[in-house]
Amino acid sequence: MNEALKHLFKTLAPFEEDELDSVSSLFKPESLAKGEYFSKAGLISDRIAFVNKGLLRSFYDVKGKDTTTFFMNPGTVAVALISFLQMKPAIENIQAIEPSELLIIPKKDLLQLYKEDWKWQQVGRVLVETYYIKMEQRLIAMQSQTAQERYEILMHEFPEIIQTIPLHYIASYLGMSPETLSRVRKLI
Repeated sequence: MNEALKHLFKTLAPFEEDELDSVSSLFKPESLAKGEYFSKAGLISDRIAFVNKGLLRSFYDVKGKDTTTFFMNPGTVAVALISFLQMKPAIENIQAIEPSELLIIPKKDLLQLYKEDWKWQQVGRVLVETYYIKMEQRLIAMQSQTAQERYEILMHEFPEIIQTIPLHYIASYLGMSPETLSRVRKLI
């Protein structure tokens, strides 16, 4: 377990350094090349990852067209949440946009941590709450903000990814066509 992941856990629950060191072997490093999948639609996703390096995107196939729902950059967690929680086939894909380094824990190991210490239950609860808040904020933005407002918020929240993500992923995430995105970018 690296220092960034330890820091995240310490912000979520009052862990001591030795508590985190004792479970560090449960978090296995995995590398993804650009285009590789962490989770695929149709398969059960029974693991969760901390993004240490790189960039991933979550997307659905809607009538043969990719619809991007989230970007996961370093310091965030990647999980096909519905599949992970219900152990049903995922409806979303999580794919590396650029070479990525992850620290992964299988669900069975995480559930064991939940049984052993309330602090891990708190970590799980706060991560799910954070995920839910992001989903609700995104839904509200899609229904109440203009294309320009959504793009400006993305620029503020993820300034580093605006330069690296293909524009069609950004347009899909913002719920607009690439042509509309081009017009919005010219206005800013």
